[in-house]
Amino acid sequence: MSGKELLPSPAGSRVGKEVAEIVAKKLQFPLTPDDSLRNSDSEDESVSKQGFSIDQKSTENAIEEVKKIRETPKKTRKLPLRYRPPNGTILEISSFTESQSLQEQDDQIDVQDLSFLHHALEYSQRMVVVSGAGISVGSGIPDFRSANGLFQGLSSQAGPGGSGKQLFDYNVFRSEESTQKFHKMIQRLFQMSREAEPSKFHRYIDKVSGSDRLVRLYTQNIDCLEIQLPNLATATPLIPRPPFPKTIQLHGNVQLMSCSKCKYTTNMDPSFFEHSKGGICPECEEWETINQIAGKRARGCGVMRPRIVLYNEFHPDGETIGKVSATDLRAKPDCLVVVGTTLKIPGVRRLVKELSRVVHSQKGCIIWINTEMPSMSIVDYVEHFDLIVVGDCQLIPTIMEKFNHEIASKKRKPRQIKERQGKVIKKSKKNLKQSQLVPIKAEDPN
Repeated sequence: MSGKELLPSPAGSRVGKEVAEIVAKKLQFPLTPDDSLRNSDSEDESVSKQGFSIDQKSTENAIEEVKKIRETPKKTRKLPLRYRPPNGTILEISSFTESQSLQEQDDQIDVQDLSFLHHALEYSQRMVVVSGAGISVGSGIPDFRSANGLFQGLSSQAGPGGSGKQLFDYNVFRSEESTQKFHKMIQRLFQMSREAEPSKFHRYIDKVSGSDRLVRLYTQNIDCLEIQLPNLATATPLIPRPPFPKTIQLHGNVQLMSCSKCKYTTNMDPSFFEHSKGGICPECEEWETINQIAGKRARGCGVMRPRIVLYNEFHPDGETIGKVSATDLRAKPDCLVVVGTTLKIPGVRRLVKELSRVVHSQKGCIIWINTEMPSMSIVDYVEHFDLIVVGDCQLIPTIMEKFNHEIASKKRKPRQIKERQGKVIKKSKKNLKQSQLVPIKAEDPN
């Protein structure tokens, strides 16, 4: 073997050099033989005298390390914010078409407001995302509260005068009939989540996390689509000390099940839920057998149930989630994105309010993205929504890519329009209705 062959360069000389540097650090002695050996008859002989050899596995590991470093997206430098819309500005994106340029669609989609959305999503350095079922609709999993949502589809199963929401209440276990309906619904959700792929917006959040700009993703979804992606990992149960995972599952995980008594947790097995009572916990059964052999008193066995959090039930990781949110508030995030949720859950609503206060104090960006407008009570409660984006969140990655290509990369400023087409949602008194939207009029040139 010649000296040049000691470090092969499978991806060009530059990669070879980087590989050499990594291997040299790991081997703790120089790649070049000392002066006393340089006059030997051959390089191979000198290398053998020094006892120097490079294992192929070390080289391959070094090459993989270089590739990993190169593939890691660089953190985007934050640019100064040049435009901030009036508080509560509404940006409609439902009419967006990929075939037309953004400037051509300016009558329907205000490009100035779009520039603010682009700045928030592409340049914020400490982003927090609070997501709901709306981001999984693009993956084929229904949301909960819309006309075609899961609650509407389950209302017939809940019985006369009932609602689909009742099947997600802790009281569902009070009767065998309601428990059986709950188990069937869980089996259906589990199957859908196992077959579904992460949506475009899931992948967009993963990209933000990969560029080290995401502080945390708080998800209300139990479908686990986020955690299929490399940069949105979670932990179950949550470890009560930092570092905390990127994804916090506020309502649990349909792909896991746990014992109602000993809290033993394992992967979901739908066969446990084929009858109304649920399957007996195998861990409890094992302890019962051991106690019986030892002549000890029986303690009883728990039953397995999905590891999801129902209405009127305490979260098993609630205390740790409180620590995570406190940590994130101290990190002073500069962007909050509330996407695919109507914020009906009180705890999530409080979390958004606290985060919005901190982001607002940092002069950051607070964005609402949903197919529906927020209710006036939510607008008044949160107070600081800078931009309310109305439309499918799956359009956002395409719009951002188009904005980067057409405007940001060419350093163009969005053209100033004589009269803004956008609207703002006006803060209400207690009796102000959601329909009261006030268009922004251009100033009188005279």
